[in-house]
Amino acid sequence: MEGALSLIALVAVVVSAGAITVAAHFRKERVTELQGWARGHGWHYTEHHPRPLEEAILPAALHGRDPRVRHVLTGRRGTHLVTMFELTHAESNARRGAGSPRHTHRVVAVHTPGPGADLEIRRRDLARTVSLDASGGPEEVRAAFAEAFSTVGSDDRFREAVLDHDTVSWLLSDCRSRSFPVRFTGGHALTWATLRLDPDRALAAADYLIDLVSRVPARAWARDTAGS
Repeated sequence: MEGALSLIALVAVVVSAGAITVAAHFRKERVTELQGWARGHGWHYTEHHPRPLEEAILPAALHGRDPRVRHVLTGRRGTHLVTMFELTHAESNARRGAGSPRHTHRVVAVHTPGPGADLEIRRRDLARTVSLDASGGPEEVRAAFAEAFSTVGSDDRFREAVLDHDTVSWLLSDCRSRSFPVRFTGGHALTWATLRLDPDRALAAADYLIDLVSRVPARAWARDTAGS
């Protein structure tokens, strides 16, 4: 009996060691892959970074216990500085331990022309299509936007400046708004999704953010408009 227990313990150690070795191999392989992508696109890669977006406040969906940021890619898309990375965290109420499940998110951010203020824009019901061709009058467009989108912001003047008639019409008519929630914060416009970082797919999210930022009126970035 004692010999059998020793054998079981030995097998457990060997299996654990093997699992650790395999995991380390895949981590190294992924780092090599992302480094190659960065070199090929003229971007910069960092495996670990505690605060890649500096003072930006991430959306509540990305909050959790023991957050870790990995695989940070930074570069230019046209004239716009873009940062993309992978963030993982455990559930806030999860029990501590190596076996605690972790959630993985891809974050893509574009630098904005000015600091602005915190503002989050999300579709209310992704399953529903709002019928509007963006050619309606101001009241019709505003009503459709309020029905389709939820906005939460720290400064009403910044929100009104960002969400003018043209920007609101574009958000309603562009189907990508169904896939990309947006948060303005700390001099960035960012979007997030529950998946691992794939740089080529992340560029599609960056393009959406660039299109949005390019449509925001210049007055939105003025300090007096943001109330600072």
